[in-house]
Amino acid sequence: MGEWRSSAYRTRVCAAVRLADGRRDSRRHPRRHGAKDGAVAMRNLSETPLVTVVIPTYRRANKLPRAIDSVLGQTYRNIEVLIANDNVPGSPEDEATKRRLACYVADGRLREVETGGKTGGGAARNVACRQACGEWLAFLDDDDEFLPDKIETQVVFTMENDLDMSWQDVAWYNEEGKLVEHRYLNHCKDFSRDGLLRAHLLTPICPTSIYLLKKELFDRIEGFGEVATGQDWWLMLRCIEAGARIGYMPEVHVHQYLHKGERLSLGQNKIEGEMARHEAAKVFYSRLSKRDIRFVEFRHNAVLAFACLRSGMLLKSMGYGVRAFATSPGACFAKGLEFFTRGKR
Repeated sequence: MGEWRSSAYRTRVCAAVRLADGRRDSRRHPRRHGAKDGAVAMRNLSETPLVTVVIPTYRRANKLPRAIDSVLGQTYRNIEVLIANDNVPGSPEDEATKRRLACYVADGRLREVETGGKTGGGAARNVACRQACGEWLAFLDDDDEFLPDKIETQVVFTMENDLDMSWQDVAWYNEEGKLVEHRYLNHCKDFSRDGLLRAHLLTPICPTSIYLLKKELFDRIEGFGEVATGQDWWLMLRCIEAGARIGYMPEVHVHQYLHKGERLSLGQNKIEGEMARHEAAKVFYSRLSKRDIRFVEFRHNAVLAFACLRSGMLLKSMGYGVRAFATSPGACFAKGLEFFTRGKR
């Protein structure tokens, strides 16, 4: 199940995947939950597109089955699942991952894509997406899960609104399964290019697991950045700047788990990624108001304060905290109140 050998070989496999998945999907599709009229049927089944779900994995073989099962158990059946194995070939982590994947060999919708090892989340996703057969792309981290109707509801919403891309809300849970926060990403009110840019710079429209986008769009923007963290931020920025039609679906269909151990998006990686994002954001300050710029600066310093605190750099954390307050005392108070009351809405 390694990397594909040639473009002709990939073409034949993609054709076979589409044919097989079209046959699997011949039964009537479940209706969408939560639509305005209570039930919106899928479009004609002949128009039901293949969706590729990419799951990058690195040293998390024990958590991987939950993610895989949540995708294979979707009400939307016309899918392929690409596991971007970013473990070092032949390492104990690689062998453990392959043992887990062997349990799914009977399901032809799932394939392993070997990245060569330790390429990083963005690069691993890029490798898998180059081999994707789907018309649409979705992403899931190896320690998180989709709710059963995630793909179906988002495909319906995105296609019915003639969009190139859409995002949803996300729910954060701790390891004990307790809700930590329902993260509402409803702050964008203007879906023009400038409106989307403003919303994304003020409060990032992330993570990747809440996206559904056309593969054509992904290819056109040349995919993810290959930075250590924050690949989702860069992907959304590129899609916005490409003029993509992007919409928001106000529902939760993804559970993201927070672990006592460090995620890739915490610690030193978080600090470096935030620095890079801030430099990129400053390029667009001419398109923001002075008030918006103050908020972006406040948020930048607040993120660094928390990241340094998690990394044990207490003095730096205090310094960034003071800067955050000095930049925007009002935002500091509002976000502090939101932080201490999150998950209670």
